[in-house]
Amino acid sequence: MSTTPHRHEAPPANKGLLVLAGVLLAIPIVALLLVGTYAKDEPRLGGFPFFIWYQFLWVILCSVLTYSAYRIVLRARPHVPMNPEGDSYLDDDPSGRAPREDGTR
Repeated sequence: MSTTPHRHEAPPANKGLLVLAGVLLAIPIVALLLVGTYAKDEPRLGGFPFFIWYQFLWVILCSVLTYSAYRIVLRARPHVPMNPEGDSYLDDDPSGRAPREDGTR
């Protein structure tokens, strides 16, 4: 007989949202792998060639897309806290606080 406590299964993940997060993470990879589309000098912006400022633009876009994917994954994979023994969910919070939108309390 096993001595490990029985654990409840995690709530099901929303696979559609997880795919969306994956697509958001893949966009900058694909865009920056297509070097031929941005390996040029013109147009210049502030004296910088297109090649340089396009890559700097992607630094900002990557940050935005990565944070967006992170928030989507939090929503797609809800978390329900469990007691320390792991044998029941903490559905009845005595403090009366409602769960946050990302699934945590």
